[in-house]
Amino acid sequence: DRGVPPLGRTVLIAPALDLRLTNPEIALVEPHDPWLARPGVHVAAALWRGELPLEDPLVSPLLTDHAGLGPLTVFSGTRDITHPDTCLLVERARAAGVEVDLHEGAGLVHVYPLLPVPEGRAARAVIVRSLTGQKAGQQ
Repeated sequence: DRGVPPLGRTVLIAPALDLRLTNPEIALVEPHDPWLARPGVHVAAALWRGELPLEDPLVSPLLTDHAGLGPLTVFSGTRDITHPDTCLLVERARAAGVEVDLHEGAGLVHVYPLLPVPEGRAARAVIVRSLTGQKAGQQ
């Protein structure tokens, strides 16, 4: 929106995309999310957004036009309340012509790529490859 060219690739790890938390699918995931719940996210969102309204795309980027974004690599665990909005982002970005590489961690939690577990290590390897252009197995 500011006239700058898109980034070569953006990596999103469990992004908070709509801090209104109105997606009805969040309620289906929330009982299975051991880390995040809507009341805590509402508190964090209020502190983070300051005076900006929740509907501002700077606060809730899901609410903006995704056309013109550079390629995205997205990581999301299915036991994360941010997952339903991540699925919406992927759908909307692809519909806008954005290349999206989605890594959906079945049964995994918020920010799983950052955790010291096998799935996290594998995700970090994908992140390095996606940002450097390396192929699997290259050093």
